[in-house]
Amino acid sequence: MAKKNQLHVVWLRNDLRSYDNAALYYAATAANDNADSAVLAVYIATPKTWQQHQMAPRKQDLIRRRVLQMQTELARQNIALLALEAETYQDCSTILAGLAQAGMVTLYGQTEYELREQQRDKVITKQLQDDGITVNWYDRLCVMPPGSIVTQNGDTYKVFTPFKKTWLSRLYEQEIRCFPRPKATELIDAEPLAKQLGLSAIRAGDGSSADWPVAEQQVLDKLRNFCQQQVADYNEQRDFPALDGTSRLSAYLACGVLSAQQCVNRLQLEAGAALEQEKSGASVWLSELIWREFYKHILVAYPDLIKHKPFQADTAAIRWRDDKSMFKAWCEGKTGYPIVDAAMRQLNQTGWMHNRLRMITASFLVKDLQIDWRWGEQYFMSQLIDGEFAANNGGWQWAASTGTDAAPYFRIFNPVTQSERFDPDAEFIKKYIPELARLTDKEIHWPHRKTTPSGYWPAIVDHSEARKLTLELFSEVKKSDE
Repeated sequence: MAKKNQLHVVWLRNDLRSYDNAALYYAATAANDNADSAVLAVYIATPKTWQQHQMAPRKQDLIRRRVLQMQTELARQNIALLALEAETYQDCSTILAGLAQAGMVTLYGQTEYELREQQRDKVITKQLQDDGITVNWYDRLCVMPPGSIVTQNGDTYKVFTPFKKTWLSRLYEQEIRCFPRPKATELIDAEPLAKQLGLSAIRAGDGSSADWPVAEQQVLDKLRNFCQQQVADYNEQRDFPALDGTSRLSAYLACGVLSAQQCVNRLQLEAGAALEQEKSGASVWLSELIWREFYKHILVAYPDLIKHKPFQADTAAIRWRDDKSMFKAWCEGKTGYPIVDAAMRQLNQTGWMHNRLRMITASFLVKDLQIDWRWGEQYFMSQLIDGEFAANNGGWQWAASTGTDAAPYFRIFNPVTQSERFDPDAEFIKKYIPELARLTDKEIHWPHRKTTPSGYWPAIVDHSEARKLTLELFSEVKKSDE
């Protein structure tokens, strides 16, 4: 292992992959063009900041497992990955300054969109540039980066449908580029460097994400298999939580084991003409990827969202109910509404929740319990293995009728009819609430209909009465706004 005078450092954050990683690709290209240089990949775990951001323990574990796996994968390309344990974002600045002293000539990284992350990167960029180090950021979190999809007046779209139309027209105009895996370089020994700088190696996780494979090829195989074998049925099956009808790729997108570009590219390759058919499974799954990008564009254009402000300013005046006991019942799946409770048990037990259930449970917290959507938003982040701020915030504000392109405030999900429609045989409910399995499929959706006690949790609210209260809360605000 040679010692190199010049280090091209790749700071990995939300791009934990070797395929389609622009930063890695360009760093390896630069190192291969200069015999006296090498690539060094760096990952810095910041658990204290993760906790401040309510990052779910399962997501933290998934990241740790993926980083250690990526160390092995990059070693095959003769690229050392220095995986470090720090505490907060502030430590990143000190670590990178130390690498500058150790021979870093260029820093490569992928852009992040959240406010604190952008502020951190701005400070680090200036610090390194002042020391004569080149800094290259690549905006690859979206297929169409924020600012590239705008109205004719140059404004950010606030409604999804016209955003999607422009996004699709841009897709058909340009080719989606996915970068190949970086070419092997000459391997350097990173351990002496870590000791020289007094840095600690990343800790192993707690194993709570063990059900999620972390080898890059396994994840790419999951993407390919979904696009080849399941996406055709996606539109028909995606709303039924008892079916395996979704991609289950969101956790990998959230920490960058997969890129959105790879998903679109693979979908184009496998779906062919079906992608242009409006109601095909492929076009509906593509639409879900576009929703993900829409919320990221909104976040960049309206950074106050990161401060948990509602997109629709007038809804800040809504007098939400401050009821911690009801909130606790919702969190624990003890509301007395089986579909809500089963969904919350799925979240608490697995760290993942089916998308239809995310809408049902969010609507129930806000529209049935009149509890502030921000409580639910933060609870989801603290549990979800696929938690991403933009998508989570966008989804909650949609359900709460406070956000961009939100559901009208008078559109309120009935949890019982949602249950009957999307879990007709109660397969999902029985899986997570086995104590109700003795009831008939008709009874199980609303066990409180029985004349004899079912032994299940009592309903904490009456849906029809709760609906009236919610309409009053919103109408008060809308009237005063007018």
